[in-house]
Amino acid sequence: MGKGTIYFDSFAAVGRRAGKDILAPWKTETLLGEMERCAIHGALVFSHGAKETHPDVGNLVVSELCRQHERLHPCWVGLPHHTGEFPPPAELPAILKTEGVRALKIYPRIHHYNVNHATLGALFKVLEEEQLLVIVDCGQEAQIEWEEIQWICETFPRLPLLLHGVRWDATRRLAPLAQCFDNLYFEFSSYQGNRMLEYWCETIGHERLLFGTEALEKSLGAARAYVDYSDLTEEQRQAIAGGNLAQLLSVDLPAPYSNSRNDDAILARALAGLPIEDMQVIDGHAHMTQKGSRGAERVAMIQGDTEAVVTRNRMLGVNQTCVSAWTAIWTDYRLGNEDTIQAMQDFPDEIVGYAALDPNYVEDWDAELRYYYEEKGFRGMKPYFPRMGIPYNDSRFTPWWEYGNEHHLFALMHPSDNFIEEMHDLAKRCPNVNFLLAHSGWSWKIAREHVALAKEYPNCFLEITFTSVTNGSIEYMVEQVGSKRVIYGSDAPMRDPFPQFGWVVYADITEEDKRNILGRNMQRIFNAVKLP
Repeated sequence: MGKGTIYFDSFAAVGRRAGKDILAPWKTETLLGEMERCAIHGALVFSHGAKETHPDVGNLVVSELCRQHERLHPCWVGLPHHTGEFPPPAELPAILKTEGVRALKIYPRIHHYNVNHATLGALFKVLEEEQLLVIVDCGQEAQIEWEEIQWICETFPRLPLLLHGVRWDATRRLAPLAQCFDNLYFEFSSYQGNRMLEYWCETIGHERLLFGTEALEKSLGAARAYVDYSDLTEEQRQAIAGGNLAQLLSVDLPAPYSNSRNDDAILARALAGLPIEDMQVIDGHAHMTQKGSRGAERVAMIQGDTEAVVTRNRMLGVNQTCVSAWTAIWTDYRLGNEDTIQAMQDFPDEIVGYAALDPNYVEDWDAELRYYYEEKGFRGMKPYFPRMGIPYNDSRFTPWWEYGNEHHLFALMHPSDNFIEEMHDLAKRCPNVNFLLAHSGWSWKIAREHVALAKEYPNCFLEITFTSVTNGSIEYMVEQVGSKRVIYGSDAPMRDPFPQFGWVVYADITEEDKRNILGRNMQRIFNAVKLP
């Protein structure tokens, strides 16, 4: 499967950048090393300096860097020409050809100009004639509005437009445009929606879907696993992984790396897109929608019910999945917990239930706790501050924590407004509850805070999942607290499990570390539970 696929990354950057965390990787040598370790064969790169300071600062630097490293291909950052800061449109093609540049990225919000005909019409017309690729960020710090994307696609129908950083919750905005304009392309570094590669292949075909990593901010292996494990034909996989980008840039695919020995059996399986079959793999953090549902609140989840989540996880080798129903944490805990009960009945060997209990509505704690844990077999606790709005150490939660401590339950703890203080209190008060600190890999800041808690309290564990798949954060957690304190979770189906899995299996840690994270640690937490 994936092992013979050529990967050509459509989204990578080089150079120093403002606001870099001291632990975050940035050097070109690191990028090239990570590319080789993860078998990513080439990358289209732009310069942080061109983005953050000025194209004059970074564009020629990135061109020279790409001349030195054949696996890197230059992408320039562009500006409107009216102020004399960028070449006039008529002169630009010859300059780009001399520099070997086939892609231009624009930052209208950062560089303070409008996306309209007066500002960009002449530039886009020339780029359309030359069939050069235009790229714009459409993610967390979006540089363009959806209405502006529509204007570009309508006005310049032969101009290829690539969206970087599309968010996992963008499907309802993206779908009408992608189905209408065949010059609109997008990559999946942040667009980790559940089963989205398959959905788009079925909806518009594979020709406009690109592999991207957002290196070195994100884990390169996370992006690769999304393609390798997805249910694609070989033609679709080869095109998305690299063929589509090579065609857009009118360049040859990068050469494969020479074969190197790999003693890590987990990584070897991942490189081939194969499930882990020689151990118990446990997803410690997942959800599901109601049976047959295709969405939840702001997110389109094409296949998000229990059967779909279990089927998707089996493709990775996951044997057990710990779930809380989306409805239970979002609005109605009783209705949602019944969904979880049904899931445990439908898949008794594969689904482990988190009960969600909202103190705003609980009237009889004793009855609720007996029903869910002793009659129905739940083993996990899932309070959820973002929707319940109650601090975790508030007295209204006390009966639940006392029960959890008595029976050695485990609790999945999403960050709250005062999370660190609340966890200091709870970890001391409930030494028998194993607390999974959710989304510990969200950012370097959160990773540090959660690591500090784990160092102080042996009942605090670092659950990793987040779309950011922060590059290097898993290695940091293992280095600081050891791999026996780190838990694999996917947050499926809000995001696809494959990139989260790839984040672990491609991490630069030992095979034994990976085995601890992928299942052994959660199994020990299961074994500690003491219910009647």
